[in-house]
Amino acid sequence: MLFHRDFLGYTGGHGKVWDYFRHALALGWDARVHLTPASLRDGSNPWMSLPERIEREWNPDAFDLLFLAGMDWMALSGRRNPPRPVINLIQHVRHGWAGHPLRAFLGAPAHRICVSHPVAESILATDEVNGPVTVIPAALDLPENLVARSSREEVGRVLIAGLKAPGLARALAEELHLRGMRVDVCDEWIPRLEYLEKVAAAAVVVTLPHAAEGFYLPALEAMALGVPVVMTDCIGSREYARDGGNCILSVAEPQALAHAVEHAVLPGIAAHLRRGGRETAGAYGQANERERFAQVMKNMENNEP
Repeated sequence: MLFHRDFLGYTGGHGKVWDYFRHALALGWDARVHLTPASLRDGSNPWMSLPERIEREWNPDAFDLLFLAGMDWMALSGRRNPPRPVINLIQHVRHGWAGHPLRAFLGAPAHRICVSHPVAESILATDEVNGPVTVIPAALDLPENLVARSSREEVGRVLIAGLKAPGLARALAEELHLRGMRVDVCDEWIPRLEYLEKVAAAAVVVTLPHAAEGFYLPALEAMALGVPVVMTDCIGSREYARDGGNCILSVAEPQALAHAVEHAVLPGIAAHLRRGGRETAGAYGQANERERFAQVMKNMENNEP
């Protein structure tokens, strides 16, 4: 199975493709990846931990199966009929948007895996999808020792995950400071493990996704780490976010978010959100994702939808 990556820096999208690369290996496939010449080859690139599986040349004809995501289709030079069967991982609702370059690839034959039901609904609404569509909700990938350590209930800072809304993150931080709270703002990229350690030590995590997301793992990661979550709404997180059950949903406005944080730190509410969050996150494990992927492989071998 051949993967293709243009790795210009770690993103959640790359992380999920890496998950599927490891699933393929665990299921017995000889998985390989071609990294474009512009790809970073440093510690942020997970494929560098398996250098023997990096293909110097892009030669899809030499493999039984191709795994493509996002703009990987461009590596086929616009061929409408791929030389080998394709698994197409779709991680965003924008694949179904009119005029978006990703939509043009829906007509190519492939078995498509969508990371959430909203993503599947977005592409199916186009009536342009060529091939079966399977929803496999995105699974978590967290270091086990970090999960165990976070089971201790510690009083820390409010962490604002504001990479996608830095202006709102800084405005919220100012509002929380005025209310006497200690705040840590993540509005620039930092190494993943460093970020997760900040999440695990936080009293509350505020996540600020784009309104249109395919799934949005950061809020679910915080739930899995036993941290109360305040978040703004996005399409993809509707797969798992339950206002008052496993998180507090707020409009994207500093005062409203600050008010939600004040509620989330109250001991009774915090304990309730921790329980609900952990329960929710428990359904999004790697084993389930791998099992569902194995079924897709079986269906492809049997030419079943």
